[in-house]
Amino acid sequence: MKKLGKFGALVKQYERARRQYPPEVFIFLKSKLAIQKPAILDLGCGTGISTRQLARLGAVIIGCDPDYPMLVAAKKHQKIGPEKYVLGAAEKLPFKNSTFDVVTAFGAFHWFDDRKSIAEIKRVLKPSGIIFIVNKNGLKSWSEGYRQAIIKTIGQKIANFQKNTYDPKRSLEKNGFKKIQVRRWPEAELYTLDSVLEFIQSVSIWNSVPPPLRTKALAGLKIYFKKMKQSKGKIERKLAITVVTGIK
Repeated sequence: MKKLGKFGALVKQYERARRQYPPEVFIFLKSKLAIQKPAILDLGCGTGISTRQLARLGAVIIGCDPDYPMLVAAKKHQKIGPEKYVLGAAEKLPFKNSTFDVVTAFGAFHWFDDRKSIAEIKRVLKPSGIIFIVNKNGLKSWSEGYRQAIIKTIGQKIANFQKNTYDPKRSLEKNGFKKIQVRRWPEAELYTLDSVLEFIQSVSIWNSVPPPLRTKALAGLKIYFKKMKQSKGKIERKLAITVVTGIK
């Protein structure tokens, strides 16, 4: 996993700022399940936001992530659900062959969209098992707007967002998955000034802002989003929720 994909240093902001996924996603998954208590692996689970939502389906659910600090945060919530958490990376999953009915990836598949990791996903899926990939895709103008505000404030370049050139549907086709489907829903997230600053500190490019300049960067972001709220009356992130599914 690339360095900017390491979220352990951002775990506090991530846990406070990241939002749940809309119920339509889980209704769609449930419509595909032929058994009442499926075994689900939530890959790249982070702090367990999606894992806890999956647990409400009555599933036997394991969240897996390579970032130990993220799993520590996720485990704080174990007392309210049946989910379990395991440290592991997509390219070498610590599970036996044909273990899971479903493997999910919520906002994480782009970090392990490679032949070796997809082969591992297929290995741990049962025959006719489901891969279920979910992404929140925000408007480029929104994210690039605050990125440029950081650059202008601190006076130096930071990382670009990872180019969204990967195609989960094509990846599944290339790797032999069948009955591939794509579903999309419009979505929007509203933020307060404090919560949007927390959100930005949870995204991967924040790792590239030099720590001595982060206070200055936040001051510039505060001005940027205050202006946005004054002009539009709200701080809104418009999204498209995209789900890609396939059968082993």
